[in-house]
Amino acid sequence: MVDKRVRQTRIYEKVVDEIKALIASGSLRQGEPVPPERQLMEDLGVSRSSLREAFRVLELLGLIESIPGKGRFVRRGRGEDGGASDPRKLEDGAILELMEARRVLDPAIAAEAARKARSGDLTRLRRVLSATEGSMAVPKDRAQADFDFHLVLTEATQNFVFVNIVKMTFNLIMATHDRIYSLLSDKDAFLHEHQEIYEAILNHDGEGAARSSSRHIERIYRTLQEALALEGR
Repeated sequence: MVDKRVRQTRIYEKVVDEIKALIASGSLRQGEPVPPERQLMEDLGVSRSSLREAFRVLELLGLIESIPGKGRFVRRGRGEDGGASDPRKLEDGAILELMEARRVLDPAIAAEAARKARSGDLTRLRRVLSATEGSMAVPKDRAQADFDFHLVLTEATQNFVFVNIVKMTFNLIMATHDRIYSLLSDKDAFLHEHQEIYEAILNHDGEGAARSSSRHIERIYRTLQEALALEGR
């Protein structure tokens, strides 16, 4: 069974969704201050740590910004007139930037995992792959299976910096999972590529793991890039 801590409901995701809904509805307008932390904690019934985690995700998505000495504000549009822009477009730009970062990081992480993976890491990866086969129909389940695989893989590096980078990366992915995975209809390729990465790690083949990981993220990046370009026409 997959480690329970990987499967826990992330409260901050609900906060992200609530604030995104307020922005989308116009209750929070671009350029306006975000309500104080204490007020949001009471209104949403969450802890300060969950709220601040949500703020980090929203900032990385480009939906809010922190101004030193003034507080947090709903981010203004990026157009020349400074007017409102579609929050979905901000998310789409963030999605591609996120995948660009993964094109650099994922192969290095996979190579390090191949060199350092212990028997327990390999067992956990195998369990995630087995569970993934039954988690492909629903986008959120598929996103969670993707998170599970890459987090367990990264924990095999025994490097806490890599682990925290991947957690932050997938926090963003989970916050927009419906958008990302609706554009990816590559279920068979998804399973095959994860299996290929696993086998390279099983054989402690660092170069092979890096190549497989690079092919995997490159295909995902190109698929998303093409799909978003078609939508923008």
